[in-house]
Formats: sequence, structure tokens, C-alpha cells
Amino acid sequence: MLQKLSSVCIAVNNLQDSIDQYQKLFNLELMIPVSESKEFGFRNAWLGNGTDAFIEILEPTDPDNAISRFLKNKGEGIYLIEFDVDNVPEAASHIKANGGRLTGIPQGQEPSPETRNFWVHPASAKGVFIGIHAPRE
Repeated sequence: MLQKLSSVCIAVNNLQDSIDQYQKLFNLELMIPVSESKEFGFRNAWLGNGTDAFIEILEPTDPDNAISRFLKNKGEGIYLIEFDVDNVPEAASHIKANGGRLTGIPQGQEPSPETRNFWVHPASAKGVFIGIHAPRE
């Protein structure tokens, strides 16, 4: 079902300092400039090797969102890992049928053929927040 690890998302307190540190330490390029998700309450940037963006750095802008709670409880670090799958609805149905708790798909609903992503709650995955999505184009 899982095709490949597509990205690692790291929660940080200061986005620009973290971008600078990762570029310096690992010779990464800023692949997707800083943007903001007002819906989910964070700013982010994507770093990579010049061809692929594979590290997403997240800085919360909402003091009450999940990223802020993560930072308060655990400190900076890996917040989410994401995988590509060929068939998102099939993956969601499989994970749900095997006891996985999903977010991003309304409770009690099945994913539609247009579903492009969802998340597996950390309580279902040994404390790891996992994103599942169709390959990025």
C-alpha cells in the first residue's frame, strides 16, 4: 500500500532560524518558499535537494492548534511523516478496517474517489502522526 516516504514534517518555534540551520547543516535548498495556512494555523517552508522537496518545517501561528500543543508537550522535532499511495480511498478503507483512527475524513463517512489525503491519528500508530496522500505532481 505505501509507495514511498514522501516527507518529514518538523515542528519548530522559529521558522526562519530553522530554515537557516537546515540549509547550513545539510546543504538543502529552499524548494517551496514560506507560506501560511490560515485554516490550520501554521507557517511552513519546504526544503530539499534541488529536485525533490522532502522536509517541511512548520511553525504554529495559532497558539491553540495541534502543532502548538505538540511543541508545548514534546518540544521541537518530528511532527508528521507522510507517505505516497497509489489509491488514497483504498488505503483509507484498509487502515480504518484494521482499527486505524483517521482524520481528514469526516467520522462515519467513507473516502470518496476524489479524496487526495488523510491522516492517521497518533493513537493508532504508536504515537506517530502519519499523513497518507496521492503523489504530488
